[in-house]
Amino acid sequence: MALAALGLIAGPLAGTAAAQEKVVVSDGHVDLFYVDVQNSAHVLTAHTGSGNVAPGDLTVHAKPSVASRTVSASIATLPGWKAQGETYYVLPQNSQPGQVFAGFGYSSAVADGTSVTYTLDSLRGPGAFALWQNGEEGPNVFLASAEGGPKSFTSAADHEHGNWGFTEQGEYALTVSATATPPGGTPVTIPPVTYTVFVGEELSSGPETPATQLSITGLSAHYHAGGVAALTAVQNPVTDENHYHWFTKAAGATEWSVVSGALTGKYGFVVRTADNGRQVKAVLYNHDHAVIAESEPAVIVVDDHGNDPVNGPAITTTLSAQEGVLAISVAPENREVDLGALTLNPAADRFTAAGALKPITVTDTRADNPGWTASGRVRAFTTVDGGQLGGKYLGWTPNVLSASTGQTVTAGPQVASGFATGNGLATWSQLATASAGAGRGTAQLGAGLTLEAPVETAPGAYQAMLILTAI
Repeated sequence: MALAALGLIAGPLAGTAAAQEKVVVSDGHVDLFYVDVQNSAHVLTAHTGSGNVAPGDLTVHAKPSVASRTVSASIATLPGWKAQGETYYVLPQNSQPGQVFAGFGYSSAVADGTSVTYTLDSLRGPGAFALWQNGEEGPNVFLASAEGGPKSFTSAADHEHGNWGFTEQGEYALTVSATATPPGGTPVTIPPVTYTVFVGEELSSGPETPATQLSITGLSAHYHAGGVAALTAVQNPVTDENHYHWFTKAAGATEWSVVSGALTGKYGFVVRTADNGRQVKAVLYNHDHAVIAESEPAVIVVDDHGNDPVNGPAITTTLSAQEGVLAISVAPENREVDLGALTLNPAADRFTAAGALKPITVTDTRADNPGWTASGRVRAFTTVDGGQLGGKYLGWTPNVLSASTGQTVTAGPQVASGFATGNGLATWSQLATASAGAGRGTAQLGAGLTLEAPVETAPGAYQAMLILTAI
């Protein structure tokens, strides 16, 4: 609660394609990550019993009736996995009747002895994904979508199998890129592709909900050193998820670094000359920390037009959430309001005077932005020799003089003088309110004032104080 007061003087008298349009593999052998050479270029595809299939034309169907397993103590050690005794789903490392037997490798068109590094660029799905081989001391993990799990591995074999595990039922989109390095040769970068795995007993035959795409807005064509980059991640279509991580990669670097503390859809930073060419991306996660969508990288361009300034020290200050305040205040120059002389009205049944409050300021810096209500009252007027006039004789018409961007501030209702009936401003009366979620900032409030006094009021200079509160 915030309190303030000011004086009042009365003078003398504000769609994806339907699953049925794709090649569906629900049992038997498939090399899911499969490097081939097409038109003299290395590509990632998938290899089935009937030949190669472009990943975008393939759905691997894992039926829970054959793919479900109970998490053992060993499997529970997988990064981001479920607890022992819970259910997960797997395409097993060993061939089993009625189940998908998935592997990875490359075709005979690839030079013998080539090593391939596979990288999981992103995962969109209802749960976590992991690829591992069984080992004597537990799982040998190749890939894991959970934070902290490996995101790439290298295989020197032209054909291997592993366990492809998923924690929940639903559709998974695995975006994978690769690098092929022939013996003694130059590494070849292979562009990313997206593989679809559906964990569920029945495939949908109708159009699916469009996959959420993530883009970055707010990127300037170029920045000057010392300027601020203010980026926003935008979902399309919008989901109910709002957990993000932002990642950056300096020009020439190969690894992305997570930005500490950037967990919302907005990311701001002060630009330095060395940020020229830096890439920034946003990743949206669900409540299980599985990737829903990942933006294309935004590239920061720094151009001071040849006048490159020296990048000096960073200057930091912190306002913690608990330091937020709600305050109502009156500037010293606004603390006196003169209503002028009380004069007899045309009906000759009362004395009247009028004026206006000077600006009253409400400032709200609270992080939870709960909104606020500012109110005021006048207990009584008095003269220096003890003559009194009740606060009920004063009325007002509130107004909002100004508000910050993003604020929604509404003036309180008119309160008539209580000359004939009512309490006027003798009781707490609303000056203005700000809506929850739209109160942070600074607003200036005012009000027109009307005083009506009985004809028997004794002569004198009457003074009162308007007391204020904001809650």
